[in-house]
Amino acid sequence: MRRGLLAAGGTLLAAVIARNWVHSPAVPPQAADQPAEPAPRAIGDLAPHLPTALPTLAFVNADGTRKTLADYAGHGVVLNFWATWCTPCVSEMPSLDALARTLAGGRPPMAVLAVSLDRGGAGAVAAFYASHGIRSLPVLLDPHSETMMALKLDGIPTTLVVDRNGREVARIQGAVQWDTSEAAAKLRRLAA
Repeated sequence: MRRGLLAAGGTLLAAVIARNWVHSPAVPPQAADQPAEPAPRAIGDLAPHLPTALPTLAFVNADGTRKTLADYAGHGVVLNFWATWCTPCVSEMPSLDALARTLAGGRPPMAVLAVSLDRGGAGAVAAFYASHGIRSLPVLLDPHSETMMALKLDGIPTTLVVDRNGREVARIQGAVQWDTSEAAAKLRRLAA
């Protein structure tokens, strides 16, 4: 009887250990020189491609007004897709905000549009902007991911560069370091 209880107890203990191991995989500690998340990509990683016609891309602004990419005809556009719950997106937003300030009023005219995929609506994005000091980006939403699906994006953040004729000329996935003079110059060349 005693052997039976010991065997049952050992089996139970083994099951508990196995359950915890399967449901809580060990995560190796990070090396001191390894960042918690990948560093933002450099603007040099943004490779231009042949101009490509885009489908009709629609999103809504903070007051619910429908906007399309055609509303920015004649302007180059940096079109970024992001969400408040996306860690690389969050780290990229201050840099994108600085880019919007740099490109405002320049030649050729360019708009920086950050389209949120958040389902929490304009209030969630506005609160995020306020808490992160984002002042130069409009609140734009694609809560049903229709534009993301139309563009067949693999993930976020993803940024498209659109020329003054409304054609995609470059695309990059992942967070980018946008707030450099090199980035602004390259984007102006691509949009011209």
